Amino acid sequence: MFPVTTKTLACLLLSVFLTGCVDSRAVTVRRAKLLAHKHDIKTETHPKKPGEFHCTANENTSWDYKFVPTIAVEKTKMIKQDDWFAVTVKVKHVTVETALPFDMWLPDHASDDLVTHEDGHVRICKYYYRDAARQARKCGLHVLARDFVGEAKDEDTAIKLAINAASKEMTECYRGTIVEPAARASAAYDKLMADKSTKLSVDRAIEKAIADAH
Repeated sequence: MFPVTTKTLACLLLSVFLTGCVDSRAVTVRRAKLLAHKHDIKTETHPKKPGEFHCTANENTSWDYKFVPTIAVEKTKMIKQDDWFAVTVKVKHVTVETALPFDMWLPDHASDDLVTHEDGHVRICKYYYRDAARQARKCGLHVLARDFVGEAKDEDTAIKLAINAASKEMTECYRGTIVEPAARASAAYDKLMADKSTKLSVDRAIEKAIADAH
């Protein structure tokens, strides 16, 4: 199960001239700002279940790494045998949209310590998300000009499966470089702050959590 919110949008380009070079301009990245919203749990409707990523001390506070690739391809080969299609596509252009909404649900009369702790998670997310555009571009370049194959009972479904294969590789790439390190750091931060024997400040706990995550 991927903890990254993904949605693949597909385009099929026909009769496109191919070259042997990879043009980095064929990858476009749109990075939305990290939006941290503080909600009043008493007056607003909050989720009944914690999100994929949430604070251990307050499970209603959660964040979501969104990664939406739009992949344009050219069909380069198709084999039809009886009622079965095998289609090969080449990735021609990739557009990636990234976002990181952060929802902080605070109980009534939340303590300063809890608010400060939650802000620590925001800071960890910001640390990793600042590299999101660069890593998303690298993930796009990873699939650009490559061939992917899809097989199905009809041509359209086979094309979609081929594009989904490219999207999956991009998503796994982003997960490995942004999402998983951030998740490890946030989990380490919660453990460090829960251990009262260390008496670490929030700043020091964040630094140590990020160092331990790599």
